[in-house]
Amino acid sequence: MSTQEDGAETLIDLVCRKSQAVKSKSGRREISVSAQEARGRRVAAEMGLTVRHVWREVGSASRFRRSKKVPKQDLALQALERGEVGALWVFRLDRWTRRGAGAILSIVEPRDGRPRRLLIDNGDPENPGIGLDSANPRDRSELIRRAEDAREETEVLSERVRNTKVFQRENGEWLNGHAPYGLRIVLVSAFDEDGEEIEERKLERDPETSAGIPGEPDVTKLDIARWVTYEAPIAKIAKRKISQMLNERGVPSPTGGTWAYSTVANMIDNPVYAGWQITGREEGKSKRVLYRNSAGEKVSVMVGPAVLTEDEYNEAQAASRGTGPPGDAESWRAKHVLTDLLECCGCGSSCTWRGTGYSCWRPGAGGVCPGPAFVAFKSAEEYVFNRWSTRMAALEPDDPLLAIAAERWKARQDPQSSEDEAAARAALADAEAALSRLWKDRRAGLYDGPSERFFAPSLAEANEAVLEAQRAVDESRDGGAVDISFLLDAQSLIEAWEDADDALKRDLLRLAIRRIKVRKAEYRGQQFNGDKRMEIIWHDDEAA
Repeated sequence: MSTQEDGAETLIDLVCRKSQAVKSKSGRREISVSAQEARGRRVAAEMGLTVRHVWREVGSASRFRRSKKVPKQDLALQALERGEVGALWVFRLDRWTRRGAGAILSIVEPRDGRPRRLLIDNGDPENPGIGLDSANPRDRSELIRRAEDAREETEVLSERVRNTKVFQRENGEWLNGHAPYGLRIVLVSAFDEDGEEIEERKLERDPETSAGIPGEPDVTKLDIARWVTYEAPIAKIAKRKISQMLNERGVPSPTGGTWAYSTVANMIDNPVYAGWQITGREEGKSKRVLYRNSAGEKVSVMVGPAVLTEDEYNEAQAASRGTGPPGDAESWRAKHVLTDLLECCGCGSSCTWRGTGYSCWRPGAGGVCPGPAFVAFKSAEEYVFNRWSTRMAALEPDDPLLAIAAERWKARQDPQSSEDEAAARAALADAEAALSRLWKDRRAGLYDGPSERFFAPSLAEANEAVLEAQRAVDESRDGGAVDISFLLDAQSLIEAWEDADDALKRDLLRLAIRRIKVRKAEYRGQQFNGDKRMEIIWHDDEAA
């Protein structure tokens, strides 16, 4: 069980979060992250507390869910729950966490008995101070109420968005913000169930937009799309060769840059070119998934004919499977130690394996990079390992990077424990939902009058259910603990690295490293200098 460290009660973390860069629905601009930090530091100084860390974050919650990155506000809350600090200051409680009251209960009723404090700003523009304090018994119910309101608002909005998207997909509407290459979005008049006229977003072929090829103004994007998705595949032209031919011809890619193998493969495999609705991507790959409605039927998303007929699409699919290099079907999977970690500083593209090392992929695909990076695999891998092992061995037990590495290693080593923890978290979500319903009933007046005497016992029972579920989550986490001591010893790291195959080496590096930027050598034959040529971005780097 976590206990608060000595001296932690004098430390405070600040959460400075801004969800958007535009005006809110109320018409007011959100206070900047820097202004939030200034207010938090003033409060900390008045309370005689030392600011340990400032958790800065800008962006919507949906963006972090898509990227699978843990929001900074959740990391800050975990630090408070573990007792690394005695207090946590936030500017606003709304959109704080999807855990609702559960997030507050673990603070106002800590399991180890050591006090934690959650401080909410008072919102006064002239005199920053504390608006709500979890250490104040009179503020506890208001904190719980606000947390539940934030959670309920998020759940209602999420459910509404999901239902709307399901209806739109089944109705054959195009949901993406941009049309696929060679197509365009059109608005079609229709009527809803109530007889109201609405506009539906559909796709149609775009025979007008020029492909932007120098000296070929009459060639349209539709022409190029059909060549890529049908004519080239049935001519047995490999996908990498297709991208190279397009770049040599000077055809701008869908993003305006150079064509890559993945762009061509995505287009060939995309069912939308046969006129069908799509949803998401196939797990572990970039291939778009064909959408089927509740009856298992394909749904058309087109107005007018598609780029390809169904027969042409199937013919291109069959032909393209035999036009790649050996192992082409598995080309989405990285095989070498540093693949998908390296980034070319010249153009920002990835550096992939080529010949005797890693190089910017653009020149190999017929594209242009102002400073294409190349680094020999032996020099690069040795340098990265030395930097990684030195950093890991120097980590202190309370270093955030060690916590991140331990969590990632645990997920790799003990998948069963991860499944148990997931089940415990699901039970916690159910308990929190029951507590949420209880508070919703209270606000709806179901406990007014004679029913008031039933509320307190029901609340106590619901609170205990949440706390019990939270304990189960903690136990599943503790029970699935794995040994990470080898990460803290230089000699153990060397031994683990020498015994590892390339797949394990990839995983070891990625415990702590997010990506690595590579610069082009100043001149041909220059002696490798890793400190000048490579910049490592770690998982705990705030700018990552």
